[in-house]
Amino acid sequence: MARSSNDSSTLWAATNPGRVFISGNANAVPEGSVSFTRLDALSGASPGRFVSGIYVDPGNSNHAWISYSGYSFATPTTPGHVFDVLFDPVAGTATWTNIDPANGISGGGDLPVTSIVHDDKTGDLYAATDFGVARLPFGTTAWEVPPGLPIVEVSGLAVSSSGRRLYAATHGRSVWALALP
Repeated sequence: MARSSNDSSTLWAATNPGRVFISGNANAVPEGSVSFTRLDALSGASPGRFVSGIYVDPGNSNHAWISYSGYSFATPTTPGHVFDVLFDPVAGTATWTNIDPANGISGGGDLPVTSIVHDDKTGDLYAATDFGVARLPFGTTAWEVPPGLPIVEVSGLAVSSSGRRLYAATHGRSVWALALP
């Protein structure tokens, strides 16, 4: 589950088989009146694998980046590990754009993504994989490997806006920190 930092009434949520939902009234009382729209069913673009992360755009609570674990090999008709998702509540539609980092890191390949974060200051997007971290600089379409982090399984990412650091939790190599611009 994830909420926007500027709109606490909007809630994004996902289930194990890759279903993705959004609610625009998550704070409603009574709780039974909270309603959800199933976004993956609106477009058919979701790969239907385990959702490993959701990061809601702080500037638009109807926009999020969603990461998936598993392999595209298992879902060949809907490949991808990172999607840019935009919900239009008026039209009741969701646009899913595959922005998979697989070709930008560690020689490419079918790489499950374990975590996704966004640097709200620069607009850069970071994805964690079994082979390190990938960075999608704002305004570009090419992922790159940020210098200063190990090529190792990374299970979680966090951005400290106040400290301007990206933290990467690795398997067997502790937590690494990368200074952000």
